[in-house]
Amino acid sequence: MDAPVTVVVPCCNEAAGLPSLLGRLEALHRDGGRDWQVLFVDDGSTDRTFAELLRAARETRWVRVLRHPTNLGLGAALRTGFAHAPSPVVCTIDSDCTYAPERLPELVELVRRGADIATASAWHPESGVAEGGRVRLALSRSVSGVYKLLIGQDVHTFTCLFRAYRRDVLDRIRFMSNGFAAVAEIMLRGMLAGCRVGELPMRLEKRRFGRSKLKIGDAVVAHAGLLTLTASLLLANRTKRLLPGRGELQPPAG
Repeated sequence: MDAPVTVVVPCCNEAAGLPSLLGRLEALHRDGGRDWQVLFVDDGSTDRTFAELLRAARETRWVRVLRHPTNLGLGAALRTGFAHAPSPVVCTIDSDCTYAPERLPELVELVRRGADIATASAWHPESGVAEGGRVRLALSRSVSGVYKLLIGQDVHTFTCLFRAYRRDVLDRIRFMSNGFAAVAEIMLRGMLAGCRVGELPMRLEKRRFGRSKLKIGDAVVAHAGLLTLTASLLLANRTKRLLPGRGELQPPAG
């Protein structure tokens, strides 16, 4: 059997879609050939999400459940999940199945082949037409384009939660965002630290159950702050590489 994998699933008020998600994860666990463990982080749900997750944990040995008593945000839920996921490979997925859970093994394979971070990529040219709310899609595509331009690397999508990470990457990266911008912040900080990113073209599907928790106004403000932070980090990195008294860039180590 291959090395174990922990799949972190942040969720808030997703009771309607849990039966579908759990069924698809069961098939993944049965057919994936790996020791999959699924760690749900209930982020202050007010519906029956937590009760349904507890029932699933009682009935299914590969399900674990953690809970925030109040809603703290996606980034906070990810930090909680990462702190309790010691596996060599840690994945994160959306609870709404807008990306197919069945494709997780493909991301894990990218990590096995050398990527530090492997991400589904809705904005890759080979991904097909994405589905979902126009404003949300426009925001994701726009900020990913700006991040790509700013960071100067050929990565198309920075806002996708559907990922796989090497455990040591998560140990090294410290991110501050509590909300949805945390997903982009992890990617940006990882890339600035020299992480190798693998992209898997993948079509974004329409949400079938429940409602998105993304608040557009909050997301715009958060990404604006993250853009400023990234520019500052890039400038700091450039300054550190300046040779004393010469004004030249020192070649990066390695």
